[in-house]
Amino acid sequence: MSQTANIYCDESRYSNDHDPYLVIGAVKCLREDKPKIVSDIARIKAEHGISGEIGWKTVSKSKADFYRDILKWFINNDSIVFRCVMANKKRLWSHDNEDAFYVVYHQLFSHWMLSDNTYHIYLDRKKNSRNNRIPTLKQKVTRDVPKTATIACAEEVESRECVPVQIADLLIGVVGYVQNGHTDPTKYPDGSLFKSELCQYAADLLGRSRISQPTGPYERKFNVFLFGE
Repeated sequence: MSQTANIYCDESRYSNDHDPYLVIGAVKCLREDKPKIVSDIARIKAEHGISGEIGWKTVSKSKADFYRDILKWFINNDSIVFRCVMANKKRLWSHDNEDAFYVVYHQLFSHWMLSDNTYHIYLDRKKNSRNNRIPTLKQKVTRDVPKTATIACAEEVESRECVPVQIADLLIGVVGYVQNGHTDPTKYPDGSLFKSELCQYAADLLGRSRISQPTGPYERKFNVFLFGE
């Protein structure tokens, strides 16, 4: 049966020269389920007295229970799934940031879209990106996905106005923090102990030893692909 889905994307450690891995990821839900997802997050925020945008940068010990509940909500919610690609920046086909953008997004989308389905793609708006970035991405994605899949739109959105993008930001932040070794106090003595604990909490919820552990291609809920190794 054909379905219409929304995909909300974000990037982590994309232009950070100190981290060897960039992470591009997205959450996906049926288009009809988006309002309930937004409502759920609003409810959890209200329960904890949280306001404003959520995401990896706002994770702190003072919001520990809130972020644990967000992760628990995500893991237990069948209507939203996550996939990310971790890419070794030194081993990409191109070291140009914009070219790398297309290479990694190809890996993200080409194995995640199904025949006969329609997709609406939303990307967090980035400063200093090429003007034709989104039309070019849509053209490349359309070429790479099954011929009977339809890309209805590909457009940028402001993360502060789009809750699912904020969820994607949180999840790729968790993955990137572990994959780039920030949980190792010998490498990053000034790293956040709580962020390390939150990463392990997410892994425990999924029954994994670490949250950046690559998965098989058919893992549905929390799919992690290591590219360029």
